[in-house]
Parts: sequence; structure tokens; C-alpha cells
Amino acid sequence: MALGISANLPSLNAQNSLNSTALSKSLSELSSAKRSSQADPASTVLIEQFASQIAGSNQARSNLNDGISLTQVADGALSTIQDNTQRIRELTIAAGNDTLSTQDRAAIQEESNQLSLSNSDIVQNTNFNGATLLQGQGNLNFQAGANAGDQLALSRPDLTKLNSSNGQIDLSSAAAAGQALSRLDSDLASVSSARSDFGAVSNRLTASAANLQNRSENLSAAKSRVADTDYAAATANLVQQQVRAQANIAAQAQANAAPQQVLSLLRS
Repeated sequence: MALGISANLPSLNAQNSLNSTALSKSLSELSSAKRSSQADPASTVLIEQFASQIAGSNQARSNLNDGISLTQVADGALSTIQDNTQRIRELTIAAGNDTLSTQDRAAIQEESNQLSLSNSDIVQNTNFNGATLLQGQGNLNFQAGANAGDQLALSRPDLTKLNSSNGQIDLSSAAAAGQALSRLDSDLASVSSARSDFGAVSNRLTASAANLQNRSENLSAAKSRVADTDYAAATANLVQQQVRAQANIAAQAQANAAPQQVLSLLRS
């Protein structure tokens, strides 16, 4: 058998370098549990898009939860106004009796006045993080999604003109009390309408928050499928690269030994 002195060592070295790079990549993916971005730049872009959508959805859900808390504050205030106004109406009915003594009528008027002041305080001071809730002044907007245009608007009712919050309930006589009843009924209708509106918005915010939670979970799962290492495939690839590396080392050793064998024969 003829033995040649030259061997293709540059090719073997190049193969060894490629195998070493692939082996390092496999080890990196297994140790970090993340796929290599250099190997798949398109997936890297997709992962970044997923991450942006997830972060936006989570922040939007936080915004919606703030909105839900706001509606709860408003409903609590409206509930108290409703109770106070209902009590004023009861007092008004009582004041419609001409048989009341002057002292009795004065006591009824005083209780009505105090409840009216309470309603006024609630209307003036009910706010959420500085934003008034019961004085009109336009809509409150919530960024309800991760993208432009994903907004919800909340219309704030104007309850500053409620008869039951402006001390306009005159119970000084049975006739005056009779006239006050219709105004109180109008107040109760306004408060009930405001509570209904806040309740509807709260339900919408709750549904949107739940939808964003589900969307965020689905996006996270999709991102994980793209970004995380497939351990079965990565392990198989690691074994393959290790076999190649060992074969390349053996080939290099044989290539290095062949010239020495030829030289030994020439010297003998």
C-alpha cells in the first residue's frame, strides 16, 4: 500500500472549527433553555414582537383594573347618595302630614338638610386619583389594549344639580313637601341611571381584562414555543456534534501519524 506524505489538514481544521461552533451552540441552548438568536434571526424578531405585545397587554390589563376600581369607588358613593335621597323622600312623605307639630316638622327638616349636605359632600369629593367622578367634566379614557385605538371611554355623570344635594327640599308645610316629591323622584332616577352606567362600564372593563389575561397567556405560550429550547432535538443535536467532533479528532490524529510512518520507512 502506498503512503502519501501530504494530508488535507486545512480541511480537517475547518471541519473541526465548524463542529466546535455547533457543539458550543447546542451546549448554550441546553444550558440557557433558549434557542440561539444567531441561528434563527427571524425567530428573534418574532420573539421581540411577542414580548412587546405581552408587555402591552399586561399594562393595559393594569389600566383596566384601575378602571374597575374607579367604578367601584363611584358605585359606593352613588349607593350612599341613593340611600340618603331615599331617606329624604321618606321624610318628605312624613312632612306631608298637616298634623305634625312645629317641633316635629323642624326635626324632619333638619334631618333632611343634613342628608342633603352629605350628598353635596359626596358629589364634590368623590374622585379617583384626583379625577372627579360625579361632576361631569367629560369622559375618562382607558388604554384597554396593546395597540393604538384600543381605548374605552367612561362618561362621568353630572350630579351637581341634584335637588337632594343642594338643600332645595322645603318641608316647611304639607304643600311644600308634596311639591318636593317629584323632584326627589327625579334625583333617584338620575342616581339609578348613573349607577347603571358605571355598572355596565365595570362589566365591560372586567370582560376586557379577562380577555387580555387570556391573550397574554396565549402570547406567552407562543413566545415560549419559539424561544425555548426543544430539549429532545437539542440533546440529539449535541450527541451528533459530539460524534462528529470525536471522528474529526480521530481523522486528524491519523492524518498526523501518516507522514511519520512514511518517514520511518524511508529511514529504515
